[in-house]
Amino acid sequence: MTLDKIPECVKVKIVSIKDSKIKNRLLGLGLIPESIVEVVRTSPMGDPRMYRVFNKLISMRNSEASTIEVVLLDDSIPLSLANDGEYEVVEFCGGRRFLYKVSKLGILPGKIIQVKDGEIFLDNSKIHLGEGMKNKIILRRI
Repeated sequence: MTLDKIPECVKVKIVSIKDSKIKNRLLGLGLIPESIVEVVRTSPMGDPRMYRVFNKLISMRNSEASTIEVVLLDDSIPLSLANDGEYEVVEFCGGRRFLYKVSKLGILPGKIIQVKDGEIFLDNSKIHLGEGMKNKIILRRI
């Protein structure tokens, strides 16, 4: 998986950076293998995006981020990338309106969500969420 595919509010660990003309510039920014990167913001058109590396913010185009191979950390994965299993809702990455919508659905921090064959179950009830909402719900595997 490459860094440009990761949704907002998700932390990942850098595995490697592909050889390219910008590799040295990326290394100079602190994007070195084994370091932790968090996707902070995405511009309205989706490019560029803002990342947090070693407690500093950097902006990068998606073409540059696509040269960085990453792996998800187990303690913060978005619902959209969750495989089958049970997860605990850890936090949300959205505004006041988003928080109101998910609370009306009963999705609150600490709740247990089950994912089976790409479908989402909360308290043994199937719920339907769009991809945008799934990207903003951060989970931890139980």
